[in-house]
Amino acid sequence: MIEITREIDGAVDVEAGKPRSAGLAYDITWPQEGEAPGLVLVIAGFGDDTNSDYSAGLRRHIVETTGMGAVTVRYHAFHARPTNGGAISIDPSEQAYLIGAALLAKAKVRDITNFRDVVRGLAAAKADIAPKVWIDPAHGERQNFGILQALDHLMVIGDLLENAPPFDAARIVALGSSHGAYIAHLMAKMAPSTLAAIIDNSSYAQPPMNFLAIGDLPEITIGFEGLNLHARTRSAWTLTDRNAPDFYSRDRDLIRDVRYPPHIATQRAAAADGGTQYFMVNAAWDTVSPPDVKRRQQAALARAGFEAELDIIGQDKIDGRLFKTVSHGLGCSLKLLFDRYIGRVRPRGVAPDAVQGSTIEHACVDLGYRFRHSTTAPYVTAEVYDLFEEPAAEPAASQAA
Repeated sequence: MIEITREIDGAVDVEAGKPRSAGLAYDITWPQEGEAPGLVLVIAGFGDDTNSDYSAGLRRHIVETTGMGAVTVRYHAFHARPTNGGAISIDPSEQAYLIGAALLAKAKVRDITNFRDVVRGLAAAKADIAPKVWIDPAHGERQNFGILQALDHLMVIGDLLENAPPFDAARIVALGSSHGAYIAHLMAKMAPSTLAAIIDNSSYAQPPMNFLAIGDLPEITIGFEGLNLHARTRSAWTLTDRNAPDFYSRDRDLIRDVRYPPHIATQRAAAADGGTQYFMVNAAWDTVSPPDVKRRQQAALARAGFEAELDIIGQDKIDGRLFKTVSHGLGCSLKLLFDRYIGRVRPRGVAPDAVQGSTIEHACVDLGYRFRHSTTAPYVTAEVYDLFEEPAAEPAASQAA
C-alpha cells in the first residue's frame, strides 16, 4: 500500500476574487501495484472525519477491501475547527461584554484583557453566559462554503487522471458525512459526467444560514476553559451591502442549492448515460439536515431521471454498529456505510468531464455560473457572468458531448 501527500494549486475564487494563501494538499492511499479498479474521494466534513488518523484508517479500509485508490483533500477552509487548526477569536465588542459580565459576577480574573483568563473567571463564578466567538480557519481563509471546496476536489481528480498510476475513471465514488457529502453533490452539479456514485450520510441540500455566519444562531457550541462558547466560522460573505462583491445574493445561494430542480435538470441533460447514482441516509430527526428537505432533494433527483435512494433512519434502525444515534450524522460508521453500497455502484458509460472537455452552465437569477473542464491543469475553471449582458450560450446538455 502506498501512502503519500501531494500538493497542487487550489481553485481560484471567481466569486469574490480573493487570492488563495496556501497550496491545495491531498492525502493519497493507493494499492501497491496494478491498475486500481476505481477511485474513492473520502470527503471530510466538520466532524471527527477531519482527523487525519480517522481519514487514513478509512482510506486503508477502502484499499484493502476493494483495491480502489482513495484520497482525502484538505480543501479550502478545511481547517475550520479548533481541533484541526482553526483558531478561536472574539470581536472587541463581545470582549467588552465579557469583561462587564465578569465584573457583575464578581469573577476573579487575573488579567481582564486576556480572553482566556476572563472565560476562566466566568466559569469559576458559574456565570450563565455563552460568549459569541469566531473560528478563524488556518491560512487566513474565510468560509466560501462549497464552491471552492468542490472545485478543489475536481482539480484533484484531474491531477490524478494525469499523474496517478492507472485507475478505472468510470468508477469514481464520493463518500462523506454532512458537509463532506454536500461537497460531493456540488461536484456532481459542476461535473455531471464524473462521479459514478455519491454515498451520502446526512448532507444538507441547502447551505444552513448559521454555517454562513448569517443570523444569530451558532454554528457549533465549544467547551472552552469550563464555559460553553457559541462559535461560527469566519465567513467570506456579508449581507450588509447589496453592491459588494462579497454580498450573499440569491445567485450565490441558488448555485449552492443542490436540490434546485432547474439545475438538477441541467445535470441530467449533460450526462449521456444514466448519470451519477445517489445513495443517501439521513436521521428522522435532524435540525441540520431536515428530513423533509432531504426527501424533496431525493424526489427532485428521481424526477430528473437519476437513480437516487434515501433511507430515513429512525430509532428502529439504530443497530449500534452502522447507525448509533437518531441525530445529525447518525453516529454513522463510514466504513460500514461504504461497505453497504459500494457493491451496487455501476461504472459510468461516459468519460469524465475533464476527458470530454465539457462545459456546464447553471443560470441563477441575475448571474450564471460556467464550469469548463480540461485534461490539463487547472483541470476545471469557473466563471461567473451577468445573464443580462452576455449572449445566451448553447444549452449545457449539448456542450457536454
